[in-house]
Amino acid sequence: MTQTSPDIELAPAAAARLDEYLRNVRASLVWAPDVSPDEIEADIREHVDNELRAAPRPVSVFALEAVLTRLGLPSQWGAADDPSLWQRAGHMLRERLRGARAIIGRQFSVAGSALRQGPEDWRLAYLSFGVFALGVVTILLFPLCLAVSYILSRAGIAVMRERGIELGAGRKWLLYPPLVLVSGSLLTALVLGPPLGATAAIIDQVERADRQERWEKAGQPSRLPPSSRLLRERYPEVVTNQDRTLGPFPGNRATREALAALLLGMGMYGAWWLVVGLLAVIFPATARAVFAPLCDGLRRKHGWQFAGIGAALLLAWVVVAFEIGARAGFIR
Repeated sequence: MTQTSPDIELAPAAAARLDEYLRNVRASLVWAPDVSPDEIEADIREHVDNELRAAPRPVSVFALEAVLTRLGLPSQWGAADDPSLWQRAGHMLRERLRGARAIIGRQFSVAGSALRQGPEDWRLAYLSFGVFALGVVTILLFPLCLAVSYILSRAGIAVMRERGIELGAGRKWLLYPPLVLVSGSLLTALVLGPPLGATAAIIDQVERADRQERWEKAGQPSRLPPSSRLLRERYPEVVTNQDRTLGPFPGNRATREALAALLLGMGMYGAWWLVVGLLAVIFPATARAVFAPLCDGLRRKHGWQFAGIGAALLLAWVVVAFEIGARAGFIR
């Protein structure tokens, strides 16, 4: 087979036109058993290379078209007998698959070149998205891939800021997925986690204290107390501090307990949000760095606003809690 020269450089449109011409040539040769399609293609490529050797690089589609016109129609290379409809369809499918493999190969080549030789800011963006996508596909490796892609995304953004490069839409799609996922999880945990955990811990301690108090008032302190519900059913005459606290709430026992838990949670969230808001006022740059890109626009005024919401919740909790305590007889 004749080897073609690798020196020819075609423009994208010209390369696509040459591939189309060669596919048609192969289609005309598929039913010619005495002719090698590979040799014909090599001869055509060599002829095109020789004709265009002096043409400006990259070679335009117009210059290539002139050479292909002189070569003639692709069908002239084939046999005289016409193939059947099914034969043509099968050959077309094979050629389509062959063309798709070639396109995918070129795309991977371009991506590999960008990773090896491209600008560092784009290289980090591609690496970050690639590692993140690998974690999504493999699932089991997702935590590790998420951590690595998060670090790569932060590094990519730092490089762009250092070089004064604007973060465009293309880089955002590559860099933001791990950043948004990690920052969103951290921000949600910070804003919602501690009050929820504190509320659950206080409810558990109150339940334990109520069970112990109810058991001792029932006159049986030597044995381990069962659940509070069983104790209430066994000793309905016993009244504990929890019973007095739940008394002002409306509804049955379950409703009163839910409302009390809701009131306690409101106080926990109010106090915590007040603290978080004040921290955002004092350290806005730290918040922007830790929770990028979700808090990129954070300013001190936003911290004051969040602290104001927390203060309002805390004040409402104090008023309601004072009223509940007064009705229960704890405050005179």
